[in-house]
Amino acid sequence: MISLPENYLILVVDDEPDMHSLSRLSLRSLKYRDRGVELAFASTGQAAVEFMRSRPDTAVILLDVVMETPTAGLDACQSIRQELGNEFVRIILRTGQPGAAPEKKVIEEYDIDGYLAKAELTTNRLYTAVRTALKAYDELVELQRHREVLTFLHESVTSLHTLEALEESLQRILETAVMIAPCDLAVLNLETFQESGDSRRYVLFTGTNPNSDETEAAATAIVSQIAEDPSALALKDAGIFGNGFLVPLVLHRDLGYGWLYVENSLEDPLMYQTLPMLAAHAANALYSTIARELFLARSGTFFAEINV
Repeated sequence: MISLPENYLILVVDDEPDMHSLSRLSLRSLKYRDRGVELAFASTGQAAVEFMRSRPDTAVILLDVVMETPTAGLDACQSIRQELGNEFVRIILRTGQPGAAPEKKVIEEYDIDGYLAKAELTTNRLYTAVRTALKAYDELVELQRHREVLTFLHESVTSLHTLEALEESLQRILETAVMIAPCDLAVLNLETFQESGDSRRYVLFTGTNPNSDETEAAATAIVSQIAEDPSALALKDAGIFGNGFLVPLVLHRDLGYGWLYVENSLEDPLMYQTLPMLAAHAANALYSTIARELFLARSGTFFAEINV
């Protein structure tokens, strides 16, 4: 899934070394949403295309027009958009020869996001243009990430079905949660009730710690902490618990109760929307699975072997 890098990558493409120095000076303190910037440099349009081929996560390109050829920058822009298919990077043309690429013409014919004449360029104007471009890039990436996560969530929940063993469904739900919200530790706890009134408890966990014993110990500690916290057990809606996010899991007709916990994913706002959606879909699927098991326990396995 697409994600934002730790720092925004800005590619400066110009055959004048002074423009590299000006860019470095003007943008050195730039930050957006608590992320800094990292600058890379190229001197030709062709080099810019090759760089973008290896670093499609570049956020902004400051692109000169006249370099190895009179239209090198425009040709590079076209290659990046059409050949490489990169619709996310924001491209700002920066030219010292406005007559070679009139602003109105390139705005209409090329997919660019800004136009700066070098003769009129100031440090403040460059800073403002790049920050605006970063905002646009950030919003595009976030929108695409929403689409990918929601598509993944839809595909995952529709793959849950009643013919799957309960443990397999729980494992699939846990894996989906980790894909939606990458975290250091994820724990899924569910207690179900049988026809006789007896309960069965399932605890599944996964983590980034390569030491499986330490991961299990951390999961056990979380289970104990939640079990000893009345407010956590009474939670009706998803919310913060300790260093993580706790989502209640309630099955229909009191067939089961539980929760999903993900640790150290608190900075991702998308998680607050999608994990409760996952829990709601999971509750429906698990209810169907458990209800089927109760029906088979009461009626035997004859009906389970009929192919319809």
